[in-house]
Amino acid sequence: MYNKIDLSKTVIVMDLDDTLYSEIDYQTSGFKEVSKFLKDNYKIKVEYEFINKCIKQKKNILRELCKKYDLQNSIIESLLWLYRLHKPKIYLKKDIKKSLNKFEKLSLGVAILTDGRSITQRLKLKALGISHLPAYISEDYIDKKPSIKRFKLIMKDMPAEQYIYVGDNPSKDFLAPNKLKWLTIGIRDSKLNIHSQDIVKVNKEYLPQYWAKNFSEILKYFKK
Repeated sequence: MYNKIDLSKTVIVMDLDDTLYSEIDYQTSGFKEVSKFLKDNYKIKVEYEFINKCIKQKKNILRELCKKYDLQNSIIESLLWLYRLHKPKIYLKKDIKKSLNKFEKLSLGVAILTDGRSITQRLKLKALGISHLPAYISEDYIDKKPSIKRFKLIMKDMPAEQYIYVGDNPSKDFLAPNKLKWLTIGIRDSKLNIHSQDIVKVNKEYLPQYWAKNFSEILKYFKK
């Protein structure tokens, strides 16, 4: 199926978090920044094992930090904005970078469609070296997946014969592009993903048409 697609007539749209990079790396980067702030300003040495435990238990980490180190809850908002506005130490894996370069060279266009705050997501894009790509971020449009709004907007902004959406989260990523008859591809969980890929109770219309282990597996279908 893939090798029949003419990339020169195709727009490729991708999710960001846990699709192009590992979101756990962003969390680690952000909490290291918070930890540095607490050390520099409150002489508190945060145990990262404690943060990891909170992450695994899906607790509000900043609230737990304030509780553990006897800080006022009123500083949580400041710590939260420090987390959101920090310059993340994240990167594109080699196979993803190679695939993106190939897509940009061969396809009609490449764009990002992601949920999140405009500033935070753009800082991520800059850190990954892909801030030049058109980005359709939920906060900018007051719109969140699985809404169809931004997908339709991309079709208006970037006319093409075919559209491909690459994502990771079956609870929200693929419903809208499936409705629009896009080709949808899910990237398999690296075992570090924030959101579950358990599809036992997920309706078929929410699932990608194809699953890929990684970006290299997608790329091989477009070589000829």
